[in-house]
Amino acid sequence: MTTVNESETRFTTLSRLILIAIATLIVFLLPYGYHIDLGPGPSGFWAVLWERPEFVSGPQLIWFEAFEYFIYFLYRFVVLSALWKFSQGKMDSRRLLLHGIISEIIPIVISIPGVLFLNEQGEGYIPIMIPIPFLLLFCVILLLFIRSRKNP
Repeated sequence: MTTVNESETRFTTLSRLILIAIATLIVFLLPYGYHIDLGPGPSGFWAVLWERPEFVSGPQLIWFEAFEYFIYFLYRFVVLSALWKFSQGKMDSRRLLLHGIISEIIPIVISIPGVLFLNEQGEGYIPIMIPIPFLLLFCVILLLFIRSRKNP
């Protein structure tokens, strides 16, 4: 296990709770990807709690539909756990960044078979997902902020 420099991450209890609250909102409410449908269905944005298909009349959110494809966003909960460990000083910044990058690569890796294998109607077996890296950007901004405070 990697040894973490104690001075690298010093968070108060309040700042730790605020950090996790913001990260939780990012995970659940912001879209994690853009779904491309190769078949007759609409493409659109997906978040953990909602889906917004394009070309649907009116502003329509479909709630809890994205749970069908939980494999795309499951690793984002690992990033939440990594953020918590980082705020406690139990994880270094490189490992946190690595978890953030992995969470954005997973939808691409899962989508590759969706492009390669089509059923008899010409539709992909699984959706193609282009990641929207809000959680990774949050991790990068946090690490840059901490680095700027450490080295004024």
